[in-house]
Amino acid sequence: MKIAVFGPDRRVGVVHENTVVDINAAYAKYLAETTNTARPLAEAAVAVPAQLNAFIEEGARALDGARAALEYLTDQAQDARGVSGEQLRFPLDEVTLHAPVEGASRILCALANFADHMQSAAENSQRADTAATLQRLVAGGPKFFIKDHRAVSASGHPLRYPARTERLDYEAEIAVVIGKAGRDINGDDFASHVWGYTLFNDWSVRDNVAFGPDFAYSKNFDSSATVGPWIVVNEGQDLQDIPVECRVNGELRQSGNTSSMVHSFAALGEHLSRDTTLLPGDLIASGTPKGTAVDSTRQEEDGSLPDTLFLKPGDVVEVSSALIGTIRNEVVKPTD
Repeated sequence: MKIAVFGPDRRVGVVHENTVVDINAAYAKYLAETTNTARPLAEAAVAVPAQLNAFIEEGARALDGARAALEYLTDQAQDARGVSGEQLRFPLDEVTLHAPVEGASRILCALANFADHMQSAAENSQRADTAATLQRLVAGGPKFFIKDHRAVSASGHPLRYPARTERLDYEAEIAVVIGKAGRDINGDDFASHVWGYTLFNDWSVRDNVAFGPDFAYSKNFDSSATVGPWIVVNEGQDLQDIPVECRVNGELRQSGNTSSMVHSFAALGEHLSRDTTLLPGDLIASGTPKGTAVDSTRQEEDGSLPDTLFLKPGDVVEVSSALIGTIRNEVVKPTD
């Protein structure tokens, strides 16, 4: 099931046959027409909430209700109008899809989590200190940083080229979405806390990056976390076997799979939940495979990076997975 956030009220929708179904309103219709429920709208608001994090928190009841409503609407209902006569189905190409992240949900991003990405960066380094730093990042346990939830953007949103950089990069990733709250989660049990998975582009500034207190500055700017286009839920997919690719202006730059993660999602979940409660709606991003501009560019002796492969205004970046879909963004001038 593909769960999207759509429209001006940012309601939960199910993507089905090139349409988006307002699943809260569809469930109210299902109750009104197949049960003796006196207050179908009120019951639907609780069982199949219209807002994302409430829907996630409701767990199996919301998903079961969504399936029942979708099946009824598709195969049995005489029309596609809600209890109050409202539209329930919307053509996918005519609605606005928002990033499937709500409120203050945390975006926790793995760092140095694909060996080929780090190895390529080390091999392209002309400086011993840079190569040594990259090797230290790979060694030991998981490392991570946080993206500001206010920096989230959706597929189709323009990416304003940050005025402070001349080296803007892309990072194609998979992110899992937490469905059940937990603290001090054992890695063997982490899968039970995962609700679904989605695409993630970790846009990054690469000028004079230092892996220290200022590192987050290179990772956070307006629209620097593109998420979507929806969350794939309850498909029985092995989280460590999800492909991901990135294309720039149609040219394939990255092609990887979560099977190559240095630290699995289970290991990341165990690490990140130590003394910290992961909450429904929180995201954990995988890290990125080889093929970014920074790991594909030969570093100069002075530590600088030629800008040939880095993004420029007008470039179109697509992150995709055969199991999910595609997020697509155009880079625009900072004055736009």
